Amino acid sequence: MFALNRLGNQILERLPEADHQRMSAHMERVTPALGEVVAHPGTAPQWVYFPVSGVLSSMIVLEDGSTVEATTIGNEGMDGIYLLASPLANPYRVNVQVRGELIRVKAAAFRDALGHSPALSQLLTRYALVLIQRGAQNAACIQHHTIEERMCRWLLETAQRAGSDSFNLTQEFLSDMLGVRRQSVNLTARLLQKAGLIDYRRGELTILDRDGLEESSCECFRVTRGIYERSMNLP
Repeated sequence: MFALNRLGNQILERLPEADHQRMSAHMERVTPALGEVVAHPGTAPQWVYFPVSGVLSSMIVLEDGSTVEATTIGNEGMDGIYLLASPLANPYRVNVQVRGELIRVKAAAFRDALGHSPALSQLLTRYALVLIQRGAQNAACIQHHTIEERMCRWLLETAQRAGSDSFNLTQEFLSDMLGVRRQSVNLTARLLQKAGLIDYRRGELTILDRDGLEESSCECFRVTRGIYERSMNLP
């Protein structure tokens, strides 16, 4: 059982103390390997994950096996929102995007917590709306913004979620996240490195100039952050 230090996940931090106490008995800290799949599409979920310093990616898998990122989940969120409509299978492949600490709870225990905590239910309903708004913003971003702008946004959001300006990242993985060719990722990364915004070598990326990266990013980084802050504050 964990001490009530709120654990570093923003959804857990927003829970009333009694609700947090009730669920903390079922929490377990894990640190899965980079790229590890923690949930498979079309299968009943076994665990709910609350990232702390790790980052998860929910991937849409097409019939030909290609993938594109549906959403990224860091310490602002959780994987398992579909349990609000139980029984419902997970629609995505969820894998570890940035290695770090996650808190997991058995799906059955989480369903029980939902039944006893109106605050948790309200938080997850609000988070579901955030994900819908984020998906719409992502669609607009893909349609209207350049690969460079999108990559800057993605790197800023990943650093924010991981709580660090340095993290492991392969070009292949980033191309899957952005839904573009690896060659495009390589060229864009070189441009950002030449501009002194990032350092990227041997699969390790470091943000050198956060302000410059924000200037080069599209408006979506600022917009999605604002949507989250407005939506997730309970009365």
